[in-house]
Amino acid sequence: MSAKAGTREKIAAALLAAVGAALVLASDGRGWASAAVTTPVHLSVQATGSSLTPLPYALGLAALAGAIALFAVRRIGRYLVGAVLLGAGFGTVAAVAANLGRLDGTQLARIAEQTLGASAAQLGPVDNTAWPYVTIAGGVLVALAGVLTLMRGRSWSGLSSRYERQAAAPAASASSAESGSPVPSAASTAPTAEPTSRDLWDALNRGTDPTA
Repeated sequence: MSAKAGTREKIAAALLAAVGAALVLASDGRGWASAAVTTPVHLSVQATGSSLTPLPYALGLAALAGAIALFAVRRIGRYLVGAVLLGAGFGTVAAVAANLGRLDGTQLARIAEQTLGASAAQLGPVDNTAWPYVTIAGGVLVALAGVLTLMRGRSWSGLSSRYERQAAAPAASASSAESGSPVPSAASTAPTAEPTSRDLWDALNRGTDPTA
């Protein structure tokens, strides 16, 4: 596989992880379910993703860090990043799926009681939103980034290889000096300074021809 193809795959994996992490982080604080309290007062309450489980938010942060790390680590480190992305993606999907059953009146009634500081709150119909499924979609994208990294990451180049190539030039110069190869000196490459008017006047006083 060419270097350009490997670079495109690495960028694709990083974008998948970054977009997936962004979806997870953006949807975690949104209302996953809402309902209207009818007794003892009229009030609208909602259950957010973070109120149900804090795990997707933490895994979203890990996925975002992994997307950035893909451009810095090399082969062994890339396997670790791929495993982190895969685990973060599957963990997000599992955490949301396990809490979808809690998006009902019982959970919202508990939130309403905590908000009102009173018990026996009665709710109207519960409205579920698409935000938990957006979180699941983000987890799937993060998991795909992990799979791509584990399967294809071995052939990708990293930042460190570029720095090694840059460091090779000074090392080659040092080797040439040790082997006796001629190295241009600063004196030989420095341009000859133009004589000033003071230099010309001093030369005339000494009786020399300044143009010679």
